[in-house]
Amino acid sequence: MGKQTGVYLNGKSENILYYNWKTIPCQRTIPAMVYQSPVVVAQQNAVGLSTTMGASFRKLLANVLPYPKNMKMQTAVRIALLKWIKQGPVPSEPSGNNIPFISELSFNEASKLKNCLKAPLTLTLTQPGELALHIPAMVPTSAFNAPGRTDHIRLIIAAGCCNITTGKAIDNYTTNITIPYNAVSIPSLTMPVPLQMPVNSLTIVAAALDYFSNTNGVSSLISTERFRPSEVIGGGVK
Repeated sequence: MGKQTGVYLNGKSENILYYNWKTIPCQRTIPAMVYQSPVVVAQQNAVGLSTTMGASFRKLLANVLPYPKNMKMQTAVRIALLKWIKQGPVPSEPSGNNIPFISELSFNEASKLKNCLKAPLTLTLTQPGELALHIPAMVPTSAFNAPGRTDHIRLIIAAGCCNITTGKAIDNYTTNITIPYNAVSIPSLTMPVPLQMPVNSLTIVAAALDYFSNTNGVSSLISTERFRPSEVIGGGVK
């Protein structure tokens, strides 16, 4: 740092910064490069990747997000991805229901899927690179916790796949099943999740529930927040 003399300036000219410090006119040279330790660089890269990947997954899984503009949800997704990225080199994990920091991540903190649906949803790898979702047999009035006006429930399944190096979106898939809310038993169901899952990719599968009432033949979404569960149920890494 040097003091200014003669003409006093404030601002920047090329690589010289002119400023005041405790009312004293000063100047200093701006270094061409600022050294950053490998730890700092790795942290910055991880934060950038988690931000890009978080935005990609929110778009890919948009159909299961009850409140897509909620900032707490967006932050929770980014932090979960950041923790997963920072755990070290990404291992080759079998596809299924457990991805560290990501599985059971809720997109609505006011509602838990397991509190609304007692029957577990499970993912399996049917053959290399192909996922399948298993829905067990159930009696809807026993399997679901539902508000009093419920006529039927829509189970939404969404899957998204991103590149783990760039965070860019690769592919997504969405489907839904309408379940009448009654005491009639429904059989188990195993359904494929057709999705591209190339090498160096992270796949996330999420489920959400929408409850509907029916008045004079007109269906209406029940918008009570605690009955809008949306949650990651699993996925895989390749």
